[in-house]
Amino acid sequence: MDTATEPQSIGNFLRQALPDLFTPVSTSQKTCPKHGIEYTEEVYTRFTRGCPECAKEAEAERQQRQAEEREEQHRQWQQQQIEKRIGDSRIPKRFCDKTISGYRADNEQQRYIVERFKVYATEFQTGHSGRCLALLGNAGTGKTHLACAVARHVIRNCNGFARFTSVAEINRIVRESKSYDSEISESEVIAAFGGYDLLIIDEVGVQSGTEAESRALFDVFNERYQNMKPTILISNLSPEGFKAAVGDRIADRVKEDGGEVLIFDWESSRG
Repeated sequence: MDTATEPQSIGNFLRQALPDLFTPVSTSQKTCPKHGIEYTEEVYTRFTRGCPECAKEAEAERQQRQAEEREEQHRQWQQQQIEKRIGDSRIPKRFCDKTISGYRADNEQQRYIVERFKVYATEFQTGHSGRCLALLGNAGTGKTHLACAVARHVIRNCNGFARFTSVAEINRIVRESKSYDSEISESEVIAAFGGYDLLIIDEVGVQSGTEAESRALFDVFNERYQNMKPTILISNLSPEGFKAAVGDRIADRVKEDGGEVLIFDWESSRG
């Protein structure tokens, strides 16, 4: 009975099939000028095997280059993801590069507000409490600048998701979701706005004041409130006008758990 042939390794097979690749053309004793060790240099048809210490260093350098290339590829991928999230955030182009430190504070009240924003932004790095901000006051005083600066910080430095919207856009999307041919339901719209790490709602108080509009704003805000998601509301109204526009329920929830109403009552910087 024939005995089974023992499986042949790939290395042995290649040595038999391509002997020239594995048989040195010449060998010689040499001393490495870098490491001071003697070694046998083996010259093959396609490569030379030299100092083993030099070979180790070359392999370590190769692995280092590969690691750096992978790190650079990962950095580029992360940057692409950041840029995509910034695009998806709908932050207006004018405010995409705004920072808190880049806000010009000329008086004590402005410096106080900048400090409050620094504290608010820092919370996203440690786990945000979900407290909200209401930015009220004159147009052109930097409310949108500072709000978008926080959104930029959330995206770039906290690996988070932020969204800039307006009361008008919320109302439009909710209204469209009720259309018979809509691919998304009203509850899905509310849940989507509720899922961002930070939501900025601009032009509060500009709405016409219909019951449907008030309900849409409340539903989005309350979805976030219930899940302790921070929301920044921006309005050109006074505190009294803001409360009248959003209703007692939103006005009270804004101030809960350390939420703040910041007043921007100086002149516009737009000239």
